[in-house]
Amino acid sequence: LIAETVVDAPGFRESTGQGFNSCAKYIFGGNKVRNAGGGFLGIGAKSQDQSEKMAMTAPVRVSGTSVPTSEKMAMTSPVRVAGGTGKTRVSFVIGSKYNLKNVPKPLDKIVRLKEVPSHILAARTFNGPPPKDERVEKERAKIEEALEGADMKVSGDGKTMVYGYHDPFITPNLLRKNEVAVMVDPSSVVE
Repeated sequence: LIAETVVDAPGFRESTGQGFNSCAKYIFGGNKVRNAGGGFLGIGAKSQDQSEKMAMTAPVRVSGTSVPTSEKMAMTSPVRVAGGTGKTRVSFVIGSKYNLKNVPKPLDKIVRLKEVPSHILAARTFNGPPPKDERVEKERAKIEEALEGADMKVSGDGKTMVYGYHDPFITPNLLRKNEVAVMVDPSSVVE
């Protein structure tokens, strides 16, 4: 289960701040608590305006459909990518005690709740500040090369995901953990 917002801005790094702030407001109390049956408390009820502060979880996920910056070539030469197309998704993972029936409702209409189906990712991990589009492009190319060498395929949706496993303010860049990932076509995975 994730809380997600769509930011209308190009690039992964540039769009993260706005999306992060919207999702952070939601988990830190910008929400409305549901009653035990999954509905909202009735009008006039004393706790109608009750909100819930939820735990901050890691990672923060930023994903977008990449923009090709070169021609599509033979499978041995992956298409280069450079950031999102202007619609970048920023999401927080919601704690496991919640589901769509009991998770508080976001007060901000741009924050959406959705279940994420299970999937297989191929990822590269590295330390440093949140990556710029050039770093995301470089890491994605390495992932695609490794998948090709293993006769595996990237899922058809073309999304590149960037995961950040650190707070946005306190952790020094050297200690920040990041990942660039792509979804793997499950039919290409041999068990």
